[in-house]
Amino acid sequence: MPLDSTLEGLRGAIAGLEHRRSRWSLAGRVSAGVCVPLHEGPRGLEVLMIKRPGTMRQHAREVAFPGGRAEPGDLDLLDTALRETWEELGLKRQDLEPLGALSPVPTATSTFLLHPFVVVVRAGTEAVPHAGEVEVLIRMPVEDFFAGRVGYRAVAFEGWSSPIFDFDVGSMYGASAHILEELLTLYAGVSGRTLPDPVLTDQIPWQ
Repeated sequence: MPLDSTLEGLRGAIAGLEHRRSRWSLAGRVSAGVCVPLHEGPRGLEVLMIKRPGTMRQHAREVAFPGGRAEPGDLDLLDTALRETWEELGLKRQDLEPLGALSPVPTATSTFLLHPFVVVVRAGTEAVPHAGEVEVLIRMPVEDFFAGRVGYRAVAFEGWSSPIFDFDVGSMYGASAHILEELLTLYAGVSGRTLPDPVLTDQIPWQ
């Protein structure tokens, strides 16, 4: 499927999430906006992720998406996500095209409620990570998840599971992994691909 058709399909699939009821308890949380950047790279459509440095006060060394808590000058949570992506990855707002909002997800190790927004990075634009905010920039082709080239595990709880994605520089788990899994599920519906089943594990990385 051509990339433009895939992205438009994703836009429609994301729009269909608007009326979905959250399975999480969202009360009493601090709202944060995060971007899920998609970029056309040499190996096809890529999703950009970051590994946070060990100097961070919260979520140090975690593999995540660029983002942070809302600040008084932000217009809304999308504005928060775009500002944070500029600060962390040097990607200007005008170089990011929002496709829509994924489901909000609470973090397990803090009081944040992550509001994720899928954005497309303008062709020819490259991220320039800020050393104080980003230890490693991860550029992972979406195809690699479906081809089984990315480790995909899950911790099973009563009635639900929590995904884990394993990369060379570390593992993505918790809220960020739920966000990525939702994106990949939507992509599967648009592209006709099938995401491999996760390998069940009893190792809980956030404990």
